[in-house]
Formats: sequence, structure tokens, C-alpha cells
Amino acid sequence: MANLTFNVAGVSVSVNTADPNLLKELQEFNTNLRLVQTLLTNQPNSGGYLTDTAKTFGVKDGTIKKWVKRGMPVVKLDGMHDYYVYRNVIKWLTDNQVTLTN
Repeated sequence: MANLTFNVAGVSVSVNTADPNLLKELQEFNTNLRLVQTLLTNQPNSGGYLTDTAKTFGVKDGTIKKWVKRGMPVVKLDGMHDYYVYRNVIKWLTDNQVTLTN
């Protein structure tokens, strides 16, 4: 039996379940919910370079580089500078169920 608690808009919901499939779905939902809440709080504009993107998403520069190696979209400006379009980063993070950890 596992207990999961979600906090949304000041409302706390607890779920107890022994169903492993339901537990997995609820954990994925909780991860995505936290991701969206963090991004809505921290996303000041439409994109940025490496350090600005890392700061916006609350991770280290190296984490952004790891995400790019895993397939996160990046735009090469002038063939040299990496630029991250935040809506593309958010979509990639959500699609790949990546958590915001260093």
C-alpha cells in the first residue's frame, strides 16, 4: 500500500493504493504537476542562453547539457551559441517526463 499526496491550488489530496499501475500513473502526474508549477513561476521570457536557461529551470548548466545529449532541442545561433526556446524545453521535459533536478 502506498500513499501519495498532491497539493494543488491550496487543496491537499491523499491517495492510498496497492495498484502498481495506478501508483505509477499518479507519480507521473505528480511529477508533471510540479514541473508545470515550477515553470509557470520561473519562466520570465521566451528563451535564453545556457546559464539563463539553467537559472530559469532551477538546474545547473551541466544538467542542461545532459538534457541536450538526451535529445532536448537547442538552436545554434551563428553556428556557435546555443539558444534554448523555453516552450520547446518545456515540451521536451514534459514529453520525456524529466524532473527538475541537478
